[in-house]
Amino acid sequence: MKYADWNLLPTATEELCSKLASGIIESSILMHRGITTREEADHFIRPTVEDLNDPYLLNNMDKCVTRISTALTNKERIGVFGDFDTDGLTGTAVLTKGLENLGGFIFPYVPHRVKEGHGISDQAIDFFEKRGVTLIITVDCGTTSITEITQASKMGIDTIVTDHHVPTESLPPAVAIVNPSLPDSEYPFPQITGVGTAIKVMEALYFSLNMEIPNFLYAFCALGTVSDVGLMKGENRYLTQRGIQAIKSENIPGIDALIRVSGLTKNRLSSEDLSFGIIPRINVAGRLQHAELSLDLLLTENESQAASLAEKLNELNKTRQLLTEKAMRQARQQVAKSVRENGNTLPGMIFVGQKSWSPGILGLIASRLVEEFYRPTVAVSGSEEIYRASARSVPHFNMIEAFKKCDDVFEKYGGHSMAAGFTIKGDKLREFRESLSALTERDVTQKSQGSILDIEQEISPSWINQESLSFLTSLEPFGQGNPTPTFLSKGMSIMSAKTVGKDQAHLKLTLEKNDYVYDAIAFRQGQSLGEARGTVDVAYTAGTNYWNGKESIQLTIQDFKRSG
Repeated sequence: MKYADWNLLPTATEELCSKLASGIIESSILMHRGITTREEADHFIRPTVEDLNDPYLLNNMDKCVTRISTALTNKERIGVFGDFDTDGLTGTAVLTKGLENLGGFIFPYVPHRVKEGHGISDQAIDFFEKRGVTLIITVDCGTTSITEITQASKMGIDTIVTDHHVPTESLPPAVAIVNPSLPDSEYPFPQITGVGTAIKVMEALYFSLNMEIPNFLYAFCALGTVSDVGLMKGENRYLTQRGIQAIKSENIPGIDALIRVSGLTKNRLSSEDLSFGIIPRINVAGRLQHAELSLDLLLTENESQAASLAEKLNELNKTRQLLTEKAMRQARQQVAKSVRENGNTLPGMIFVGQKSWSPGILGLIASRLVEEFYRPTVAVSGSEEIYRASARSVPHFNMIEAFKKCDDVFEKYGGHSMAAGFTIKGDKLREFRESLSALTERDVTQKSQGSILDIEQEISPSWINQESLSFLTSLEPFGQGNPTPTFLSKGMSIMSAKTVGKDQAHLKLTLEKNDYVYDAIAFRQGQSLGEARGTVDVAYTAGTNYWNGKESIQLTIQDFKRSG
């Protein structure tokens, strides 16, 4: 088994099925998402513009809009500084495109991951000063950039911060800080992402000008919200659903080119396609080279240039996959050594590192190790002088709060409860590791028995047909708070099993139940080939596979175990 245990969620009552006017499986799925009436179900499946909150409910939005309006009226040069991940890049595209559409003179900038790191850099301020910029607007960052924003102010450059990260105790001297995570914020939906905050700024600005916001901007918002694993309810759900529809209907050369190199079909695009197809290719430039390559792709209006840039990103993504697999083999060896040194027990915190690892893949390494071992994980690379690290956590351990308890050792740090990063001097690394290990031994080890797989319902696989798949598709977009439904079917016979993919990492199965045959794939479970025989209980998601113009049902296996 991949998971420590399976948790079968409650089944809907007959009364609830009647209220929802749905079958027991459909009603149970809706119930697990907090939906108990037909009206709530209709609204969830078809969110409306009413899900958008008034952007002026965000603190300082009036100051933000007034300063931007002044800059546009006076033909000031405006700099847009965005983070180098997909959330920051798409937010930068939203502000750049949105302001250019209003006649603004815009100079977008994204930092180099290694040379500059997160947050506003001195290089960026120099870039803006040389171009005569008098207003900087940040995207997905800036709340903790106190020194840099102070310096910009001394140079006569105003700054507006748009961000969603939790602030430290002090705030920078910006003209306006628009951030749903401010301590005194009363914004009704604080879970909006960096690009979501940027789109709220554009909504407020366009509203103040009595103009309709361009629909294509929401396409960028969908990509950023999915990439940042935003809560897929309420406002985020509306923004993402509207954005996916915009991707399908609008002509956006950069996104269209990414769809093609990812081997996807535009009119069938799903949130999963964004997560596993488009977003990794946007992220890869910042991971291995410079994120400006991805920003250029998102901003270009030239289809030929878009095709060329998308192909470069596609090749970089292949390289990234190879580097990640090599690093994962090394990381697993280090984990095995830690287990041996800890009395054959998995420690509360996993630390792995290699000087040669690209800083851009550290987050991927940490995420994969959390998935495999269900422990908070820190992955480190760099020289003995300065190390860079990415950290990923499990639900019951708040990583950023843990960092705050030992923040005196960092050169720089930031992030969320589940994902964070930092830079640290070499002589401070051991002290940090010991401090964090002590916290996790107390807070994690007692609670971590392994990851639990939530299962919506036990079903006969014959329930999976075009009608039920249509219902499941209506629940899109999937994400945090609205996961792709996982089902359990017991007593399925394995007719054939083989490993496929690079390094034989995946497991392809043919399953049978009651004379019906099902194709199935288990990603990253190739090591379980020896267990794939006989009769098994299978936990899986269901979807449609398109191949050579034909459609077929495919089960994506999350986990399986011997029946009985």
